[in-house]
Amino acid sequence: MNPFASYRAINTKLHAKKRTLLSKNEWGKLIQYQDVAQIIEFLKKREGYKKQMVEYTSNELHRSDLEMILDKYCVQEIEEMLHYFSGDYKEFFKAFLIEYEISDLDLILRTISRADEVKGIEKFFVHSERWKIANYNKLLECKTVPQFIEALKGTHYYLALKTMSSEDIVKREFHMEMKLYVLFYNELLKKASRLKDKDKQIATEMIGTKIDFINAQWIYRALKYYDISPEEILIYSLPNGNKLGYRKLKLLSYSKSIGEFKRLAEKYLGYRLFKGESDIFVDCMTDRYLYKFACHMDEDGESIASSIAYIMLLTIEMNDLIALTEGVRYKLEESHLRKYLVHIAD
Repeated sequence: MNPFASYRAINTKLHAKKRTLLSKNEWGKLIQYQDVAQIIEFLKKREGYKKQMVEYTSNELHRSDLEMILDKYCVQEIEEMLHYFSGDYKEFFKAFLIEYEISDLDLILRTISRADEVKGIEKFFVHSERWKIANYNKLLECKTVPQFIEALKGTHYYLALKTMSSEDIVKREFHMEMKLYVLFYNELLKKASRLKDKDKQIATEMIGTKIDFINAQWIYRALKYYDISPEEILIYSLPNGNKLGYRKLKLLSYSKSIGEFKRLAEKYLGYRLFKGESDIFVDCMTDRYLYKFACHMDEDGESIASSIAYIMLLTIEMNDLIALTEGVRYKLEESHLRKYLVHIAD
């Protein structure tokens, strides 16, 4: 096989996988359900989801449980995609799994920093067992944050966290998350730089577009909710976005008001990210943009665009399923619930 990528093989496989994404008709049916049990039973019979859902009942599933199940499904899908790549291409797609490992590291570190019981939290892990980087047996034996960080020695996670203290995490839990997510996207782009020119350009564009929206959300919430300086906001913004370079990120971070930030962000992005004064739809508006973007990029069959697009589309579907389930759980009116969903837009 080509040491880089077999487009024909992976695109044939992806064509089959895309049939497991929920159709417009299925979303129309799901939004009619009146309780969570109906949604869970639907997914338990649905190709793709049933393997992960079969052992659970609706009474057992809280939001965190559903997020765990869906994250495991995403990990499983990425793992299966790896069979169709080799060399630098396989290393690139393996890097997508880092996000899920970061989720588990975050869970352990928060548990330790709050002096909670670590035993038993492994049931919530979502990382890839085959491609994991950290030694989880060592991590679960740690009692303090310094011990935890020391147990990561020899991994790139250690380099990201070695300057942190227990006080940093207790006072600012986002501090750790931002450091690790900077690492994640740096790894993705570093791996992308080793691809063939066309694929490198496509990967960089797709990842850079997502980085733009992550930065817009991060700076917005930092300005509105966190008592931190513009300098720190800028430090924790991700580099290598497509539209939000360093100069624009600096202007956004130093915005004098939320209103000024919104005007600048929407101008730079060329997209209406905010609806009125509320920020409850920001995540959904982001996913709506990324959904259309991924669908457009998916049209290029002679590249890795379809493979990256599938991961993006799958993640957005997971977000919609969680939003739908929570909306049904809290008895939201259908007309209101639609506003939170990408697949059933008004």
